[in-house]
Amino acid sequence: MLSILPLVGIAVLAPVQDQPKILPPGYRVETIATPEGVPFGVGGLDFGDDGTLFVCTREGEVWKLRDGTWKRFARGLHEPLGISVEPRSGRVFVVQRPELTELIDTDGNGEADRYRTVSAAWGLTDNYHEYAFGLVRDAAGNFYGTLNTTLSWKGWAGSDKWDVARVHDGKMGRAAKYRGWSWRITPEGEFEPWSAGLRSPCGIGKNAEGELFYTDNQGDWVATSGLHHIVRGRFHGHPSSLMDHPDFRGVDLDSIPIEKYAELRTPPAVYFPHGDLASSPGEPVWDDTGGKFGPFETQIFLGDQTRSNVFRVVLDKVDGEYQGCAINFIDHLQCGVVRCRFASDGSLWCGQTGRGWGSRGPAQFGLQRIVWDGKTVPFEIESMRLTRDGFVLRFTQPVDAARATSPESYAIERWRYAYQPEYGSKKFDKAAVRITEAKLGDDGRSVALVLDSADGKGLAPGWMFQLTTDMRAEDSDAALSTKTVYYTLNRLVK
Repeated sequence: MLSILPLVGIAVLAPVQDQPKILPPGYRVETIATPEGVPFGVGGLDFGDDGTLFVCTREGEVWKLRDGTWKRFARGLHEPLGISVEPRSGRVFVVQRPELTELIDTDGNGEADRYRTVSAAWGLTDNYHEYAFGLVRDAAGNFYGTLNTTLSWKGWAGSDKWDVARVHDGKMGRAAKYRGWSWRITPEGEFEPWSAGLRSPCGIGKNAEGELFYTDNQGDWVATSGLHHIVRGRFHGHPSSLMDHPDFRGVDLDSIPIEKYAELRTPPAVYFPHGDLASSPGEPVWDDTGGKFGPFETQIFLGDQTRSNVFRVVLDKVDGEYQGCAINFIDHLQCGVVRCRFASDGSLWCGQTGRGWGSRGPAQFGLQRIVWDGKTVPFEIESMRLTRDGFVLRFTQPVDAARATSPESYAIERWRYAYQPEYGSKKFDKAAVRITEAKLGDDGRSVALVLDSADGKGLAPGWMFQLTTDMRAEDSDAALSTKTVYYTLNRLVK
């Protein structure tokens, strides 16, 4: 039995460290050696109070990394895709396909020998798509996670047994209870369905205020991947889950027109343009490092399983609801990124898997961490926020004033997506947006862009805006590593 593997050190690097194609100055990527000969598709990451890294794998195991040594903690799980280590007590919980489980080491030998079911209240069939994702906890100790819909189209894999609750001939359905829901489980094990309308919600995260967000993947009823704000009772758009909603039980979901579902739906806070930025986004994590990861404190970082990149999201609260922008950060890692976690030293650990849909890069699984050098402030687009007449673009360093105040230094185009049962959506009504004025702020880093609204192609709810600029830094003439930012406009500033 292979359970203890000595390593050279915490940052055990591959012999050749190829750096990504997009990498801001001051950052480096380190590849962590995983247990030799062990398939290691990462499904979840968390750190204990003492710095021990816990990793659950899609192959059904949990491993610990401490002082350069890997040790297996648990095995025989059913594709766990979320792990949480309780502060102070060190209790370990995982979410696997059929249940939320506590892993207990009763004899103190460093390996779990008791697997306690906390809750198994949701349904599960033999359909490959019925993943269970997690795992976050709130201040009261409640657990939160998400459940995938069922791949259900008629005749898939030679069977119609999963063809349940497909609405308007969408691809996904609900062949088991609470598919397509987010959930809360109390410390006592009470299961509560939380919000409906999820499709393939690979990641869930929590901000400093305790608000919950999840990412969904493009598909039927999901125009393109995005970040959603979870609120109890909210409907996020995929109708199959409504089969378990008390207000819709016994209702023929096909009889409800698409326009009605659109009225019930809360759109994503931030869209991720498919193929341009993300295709299969994973878990959102907030930079709570206090500046140890560079000039992006409080921003959201998340990876993508297909593109093998990590990108940033900056939320913008407008008229009481979240929307905001997304910006690529690091691209072409060794494998697809589905899980991220900040360590106490400020480094960002990225858990990776390429199994199933494939991903960029040479590896099928792995573990990498992103480290900031603690001094270099890269010249980057820091954020993009909505104003009454345009946007404010903020950079991490003062910018060249002549470029910044020239509207020709920026290109903006907009488009809209269709909410529909078909798989994904193209970009409809794509058009350039004219910038009439660019004003540099007193800080030398912020530029207010005023958009032309006379032609009806300016600011409007329900539109995506893509801004591209070749801005340069004031002192160093440094160029941006990422020149494009995407803003999702759901509501206007009043």
